[in-house]
Amino acid sequence: MNTFGTYHPGVVFLYFLAAAAILILIFDPVLLGIGFVSQTVFYMYVKGIGKGAKFAGRCLLFVCLCTIINALINHRGVQVLFMLGGLPVTVECLVYGMMTGFLLADSMLVFGTFQSIMTSEKIMCLCAGVFPSFSLLFSMALGLIPKLKRDYAQLRETQRQAGDQAGYPGVFQKGMLSALIGLTLEDSLDRGISMKYRGYGQGKRTSICRRAFAKRDAVLVVLIVCLSAAGAGCYLTSASGMEVFPFIEYECDGGGAAAYIIFAVLFQIPMALNVKEELKWSRIVSNI
Repeated sequence: MNTFGTYHPGVVFLYFLAAAAILILIFDPVLLGIGFVSQTVFYMYVKGIGKGAKFAGRCLLFVCLCTIINALINHRGVQVLFMLGGLPVTVECLVYGMMTGFLLADSMLVFGTFQSIMTSEKIMCLCAGVFPSFSLLFSMALGLIPKLKRDYAQLRETQRQAGDQAGYPGVFQKGMLSALIGLTLEDSLDRGISMKYRGYGQGKRTSICRRAFAKRDAVLVVLIVCLSAAGAGCYLTSASGMEVFPFIEYECDGGGAAAYIIFAVLFQIPMALNVKEELKWSRIVSNI
């Protein structure tokens, strides 16, 4: 039961915007680690433990890849580990590549849960009244990757069966990529023409997805804004931070530690709401 997803779409969007902005703009190793753990737990809750663990493992492989690539193309730093092809491989480049990899991994986890919770209907509900064309385009973009996966699976199964029937098991017909692109373009064109002749975005229109902004939504908005502002204020006014080049130097004081705690609480808001609702239902079921 994803209780967080039942809040107003504007509140959900605000949370993801705050989380993404904090993780991208504050390049701190501790914060990146907190964000990775928090977003991985939330992703597992939304997608399932098996699928979430698999995606988190891919993200860690991506972190390793970023670390290796950065060490091979960037040779700044003073702590040389070894020479490769006459060029130094430094500790600073490894650390910087790892931090960059975790930044990208955190972003993928945030947008992965965003894509699952902020469905096309919620995007349309949030933006259709002000930006009808943008909301339609954005909702189509969100559903593009899942649709490509489904179409690819169908085409692959069809070609596999055709190959088996022809006596060539495991041999796929050519042209799968062109067929996949053709299906995508055809679907986009049909949807665009359909929405155009339905009068989408022309003149005054009503919405079938009106959601009232409840008291709980206002409380959550205030909580997200206050935690984001407090965490950013504590971090920016502190001496905490990390310098990688020309040598690694990390410092953390009381303000930085307070910022880490505040950001950790902010990142765990969805899971706290979900766990609270799960416990509530468990008590209700146990009393029946």
